[in-house]
This record gives sequence, C-alpha cells and structure tokens, in this order.
Amino acid sequence: MYLVTAVSEDTDNQSATHSSAYSLDASLGCIGIGIATASFIHMLSFPWWMSMITGQLLLAATLLLLFFPRSILVLCLFLLSSLTFWFQRLHFVPNHIFFEMLIHASMIGTVLAVTACNWKKRLPSVELRAAIYEQIRPVIMSSLIIMYLFTVLHKLNWDFLNPAVSCAVSMHKELAASVPIIPSSEWTQWPTIIGTLLIELAIPIGLWWRTTRVATVILGLLFHWFLALHPHGGIYSFSHLLYALYAVVLFSSRDNPFKVWQRIPKVGVRAAKLAAVFFFGLACLLQIRTYQTGGGFLIANAIGFYAWLLFALWLTATYAPMLVKAGWRSAPEPMIRPLRILWIFPALVFFNGYCPYLSLKTTTAFSMFANIRTEGTGNNHLFMPRLKLFEYQDDLVEIIGSNDRQLQQYVKTKDLLTWIELRRITSSRKRENLFVKYKRSKNPEDILFKKKGAPGDAELLKPHPWYLSRFLVFRPIGRLNKPMPCRH
Repeated sequence: MYLVTAVSEDTDNQSATHSSAYSLDASLGCIGIGIATASFIHMLSFPWWMSMITGQLLLAATLLLLFFPRSILVLCLFLLSSLTFWFQRLHFVPNHIFFEMLIHASMIGTVLAVTACNWKKRLPSVELRAAIYEQIRPVIMSSLIIMYLFTVLHKLNWDFLNPAVSCAVSMHKELAASVPIIPSSEWTQWPTIIGTLLIELAIPIGLWWRTTRVATVILGLLFHWFLALHPHGGIYSFSHLLYALYAVVLFSSRDNPFKVWQRIPKVGVRAAKLAAVFFFGLACLLQIRTYQTGGGFLIANAIGFYAWLLFALWLTATYAPMLVKAGWRSAPEPMIRPLRILWIFPALVFFNGYCPYLSLKTTTAFSMFANIRTEGTGNNHLFMPRLKLFEYQDDLVEIIGSNDRQLQQYVKTKDLLTWIELRRITSSRKRENLFVKYKRSKNPEDILFKKKGAPGDAELLKPHPWYLSRFLVFRPIGRLNKPMPCRH
C-alpha cells in the first residue's frame, strides 16, 4: 500500500502549473534511452551481433527502446533480447557486459515484482512506470557501489602495487602512447597506482552518501572519460554503460531529466533520435570498411570511440542542469521503500565479485586489470584469504607443447591454465590430429594427449555442462613464483 500511496501523493501534491514541466515517467524514459545508447556502443565495441540472429533482434529491440523509452513492454522486450544475446556469447563476454547482464536481470525482475504487487490496484500507467523506476533506483545504485568496491578490493594485491607489473602503470603507458600529452616518465608510476586506487574507492563511497552523490557523478564522468581514451577494446563501452546508469543517482521520478531539451519540438526530438541512428549506422559501415581494407582493430576501435563521444556528450548535456543545480547538495532519495525481494539482485552482484575468493571463477568477477591471483599457492592479495570450497583454482596445468595455436601461446608465455580451461579448449577443437603435452599439478609427470585414437570417454574430449561452461571462466595464470602480469 505504501508503494502506491507514495507515488500517488507525489502526483496529488503537484499543481497544474507543474504538470507540464515534467512527467512522472520522464526519468524512466531517461534510463531507457541511456541503456539503448549503451547497447549501440556495445555493438560498436563487439561486432559479434552482425552475424547472429539474436544480435539482429537485439538491434531491433534497441531501436524500439530508443524511440519508445517509456514503454514498459518495449523495455522488457529490450531486456530479454539483451540477456538472450549475451547469454549466447557466454563465456566470451567481458566483465562489464556480465555486470550489465546482472543489471538487466534486476530491471526485468523489478518490472515483474512491481507489476505483480500493483496488479489489483489498477495504477495509471504513468504512476506504474514511476513506481517501477523508483524501485529500480536503489537496486542499481547498490549494484554500482558493490561493483566499484570489488574493483578496488581485487587491486589490493602485492603485484598491483609493484610498478614493474602493475596494470595501472602498464595501462598508463599504453594510454600515454596514444595520447602524447600525457606524461609517462618513471615519476608517474606511484601517483598512477595510488591515484587509481583512491579514485576507484572514492566513487563507491561518494555514491553511498547522499550529500556527495552529485559530486561523485561528476568525478565518475571525468574519470571514465579519461579511461575511455585507452585503446583497449571495450573500455569506452564500459564508460558509456556507467554514464547511462548514473541517471538513477541523479534523478527521482519527480525530476525531469529532459529539461534541457524542453524547448525542442517533438519533431526535433525525433530528428535527433534519427540522427543518433544515422551516426551509429555510419560508424558500423566505417568499421566494416576498415576491416575489409585491412585497416585493423585499432582504426575500427577509434571509429567506435569517436561515435561514443557523441552519445556521451548527449548524456552529459542531459545531466548538466542537475549537476549545475545540485552542485554539492544532496541527490534525491528514492521516494518509496524498496521491495525486499529485489535485494536478491545486489546480492548476486556481491556473490559474483566474491567468486575468486570462493575458489570459483576469476574472470567476469569485476577483477579487470587488477593483477589479482588466487590460484594454487600463489594468492597475492594483501589480506583476503581464499576459501578452498572447490578445486577449480588448485588443479593447474602447464602446457609443454601443442599443435593448437592458442595452447602454443601458453608455451611461449609460460602461463598456467586451470584444468577446467584446458578441457574447455580441447573439447571444442574439431581437428582430429590435436595433441597436447602438459604437466598437471595432480601428476608431476609429463602427459601427452592425442585426440586421434583417444578413448571416447577421455576427460579432455568431454564438453563441460552448460552451467559450468558459461559461468565458470578462469584467466591464464602467471608463474606462481613470479609476479602476476597484467591481465584483463
């Protein structure tokens, strides 16, 4: 009853003079456009969608959401399309896409929960959309805080603090190589390491306290814009996802995120959306042309980056009135009490981030560019122990030789693999003459596996069950007696 009353009271308290200034579902429309443009940017970063039917369906759903961002039905269609497409791509998805999958699951769960709670109350559609948005806000804010905290926690290890191998230092050097005005001398190493930790810690702490949320969003916008300058694929995609999600921090259902665009007639708004579609399509065509002419990834990634700048500029301009108006003042609190069942989604985000310390997966656990190593006897964290609940991280393999290109590169880098990753690779290979010579931690002797002639029940020929194959992913491991090199 509280859910309906809070939104209804807010509606009744607004005078007729204010009714034209905003609509209760404007903020839901803002987050809808935000995640639609994020979908565009993901497509520019990861062009897998072009060759998949589910990718084409996701593109159609994205276009619908862009033009009808306040429709609950269209929002649900987009969320289901996105989850279906990226689920098909598991286990290949990067960290931030897996985080987005958790966010999208929480959003569709919120729509279902709020709709079910208000099924018999027959709320006007505008109030229902406002109630859905107000329930989404604390769930996404909590998930953002948890994700940020884990990115910092994973970096609190001896090797991230080692300038010789630290991801902060190596990424800073790569960034400086792309943007020459950025200094990269030796004196920048420790400021880069400490600065990364302080900023990434300041953002979740700032989002926790209401009085610092607006200032924290400003910091986040600047920080992720700077990170997006890095040429690594997908970083600007991550930045735009966070840009879109910051809307829930800045706006309640009483606010009008589109205030800055109010003077533009509806025809102009539609023209702007068509322009967004045009620039997205143009960027896609330029990327395709780049690959056809042998231009390579760096040029295609740069095209995506410049397209992202346009979308990021639009979101920043939309947020600007609130950022200027609020300044250091408090951001709006959620207007209604969150449904308890929805806290399962932030709990899933927490579980996902904690996986490396439960002896589960080490990839898509928000441990990107962190130098963290928890496998075997090589735990390099400053204080976090690993609970040995499963054997996945202890069953390690050294590749000695192979005729498979991917496995041969581990011979050169001398990286170790978990047994589950070796089995994933060998069971997916079709070549009959595949061979792998390896040494397993459970057996100190060299073992030679040959696919041709191997018994039908050979373990390395068995694909993992889908729930293991899609969700348990482990990165290559640096030698346990040496510092952990930077890994995504």
